[in-house]
Amino acid sequence: MDNNAAVVTPLDEHMGLDIARSLGHHDIPVYGIDPDPKAVGRLSKYCKLVICPDPNISEADYVQFLIDWGKTQNNKSVLFPVSDETSLICSRERQRLQPYYEFVMPDHITMERMATKKGLASAAKEFNIPAPQTITPANIEEVVAATPHLSYPVIIKPIESRYWHTPEIVHLLRKNALSGRVKVVLCHDSLELTQFYQSIARYDDRMIIQEMIPGPDENLAYISTYLNRQSELLAIFAGRKLRVIPVGFGSASYVRSFIDPELEKIALHLLRSVGYQGLGGIEFKKDVRDGRYKLIEFNTRFGMWDALGVRCGVDTPFVAYQDTLNQSMEPQLTYRKNVIWVDLQRDVRAFWSYHQQGLLTLDQWLQSLRGEKMWAVFSRDDWRPGIVFCFQLLELLWTRITRHL
Repeated sequence: MDNNAAVVTPLDEHMGLDIARSLGHHDIPVYGIDPDPKAVGRLSKYCKLVICPDPNISEADYVQFLIDWGKTQNNKSVLFPVSDETSLICSRERQRLQPYYEFVMPDHITMERMATKKGLASAAKEFNIPAPQTITPANIEEVVAATPHLSYPVIIKPIESRYWHTPEIVHLLRKNALSGRVKVVLCHDSLELTQFYQSIARYDDRMIIQEMIPGPDENLAYISTYLNRQSELLAIFAGRKLRVIPVGFGSASYVRSFIDPELEKIALHLLRSVGYQGLGGIEFKKDVRDGRYKLIEFNTRFGMWDALGVRCGVDTPFVAYQDTLNQSMEPQLTYRKNVIWVDLQRDVRAFWSYHQQGLLTLDQWLQSLRGEKMWAVFSRDDWRPGIVFCFQLLELLWTRITRHL
C-alpha cells in the first residue's frame, strides 16, 4: 500500500525543505506547493515542486488550487502549512480542505489567538504566563496618551509578522544591505516611539507596543512541540538562540540544543491551557531582573530550525505525519543537548554585527562552530538546494548593495 503523500506549503529553504528531508528518509512522497518557481526546495531529491497561485495576490485562488490538486490524489495528503499566512488560511478554510487533506491543528479561534501578538498577550494574562507589558493602540492619539505610562525602552511589533513583510516596510526598517528583516523596532523614549509609529503606520498601523525584556540574546529560548488531537505531548525539543540577526530582536542564525525542565513546564502549561493541537513553537526570554522566562512569541507551525530536533533524536515531522494519519507512534520526549544549528550565510552577518558591538571576536566565533552541527539548507545527502541557495544569496546581496549605492 502506498504511503499517503505529504504537502508542505510553501516550499521554502528552511521549514518546507526540512520536513521534506525528514519524511523522505521514511520513503514518504512529499510535494511542495509554492507560487515561486525558483524555490530552492524544488531541487531536493525528496520533494516535487507544484506551482500554485500566490496567496498574497489571491487567497481564494490559492485555496481552490489546493482543493483541485487534492482531488487528483488517490488518498488524502497530510498537509503541513509552514508559514504564518498559509497556516491561518488553511485553518480558516479547513472545512473545504478536510475532504482532501489530513491535518491536526486547534480550532480556528485558538489558531488566530496564538498567531497574533494581541491574542497571545491575552492568553498569557488569562493563564498566568509571565509576559512583557503589552498595549495595542488603535491610532497615534492612543500612542501619545500611553507614552507617560511606559517604562523605556520599549519595542514596536506588528500584530502579525507578515504585516511587516511588504517591500515598503522592509525598505524603511532595513539598516543596510547585510542586515536581516526587522521584526521589532527599539524605542528609547517617547519621541522615538511616536516617530517610529507614525513612519510605519503610513503603510500599516496594525502594531503593538511592548516592554523590552532585558538580557543578552543567549537568554532567548525556543521550544518546539507536537501535540495530538487530545492535546497529548508526542514530541518536544528546545534550543537556545545564541545569535540572532538583527542583533537583539531578530531570527536565529546560531542555535544550541539544551534541556530545561522549567522551560518545558511553562510551555506545556500554556499549550494545555489553550487546548493546543498539532505543530507549534514558543519563544521565551529569561528576564535578568527576576530570572523568569517571559513569553515572547508563538508559531502555529513548524519553525525555521525545528529540524535540529531530528538531528538530536526527535523526528517531529515524522511523528506529526504518523499521528495525523492515526498511526500508532511512541512519544519522542528525550533528545541530545549541545548540538548546534547554523545558518551560515546569516551567521556570518550576525558575527559582523556582534563584532562591531564588541560582543564577539573572530576567534570566539570560529570556536563556536566546532562540535556536532546541522547546517541550514546544506546537506551532503541532498546537496543541490544548498548550491543553488548560495547563488541566489549572491544575487540578492548584489541587488541590495546596488540599491543602497
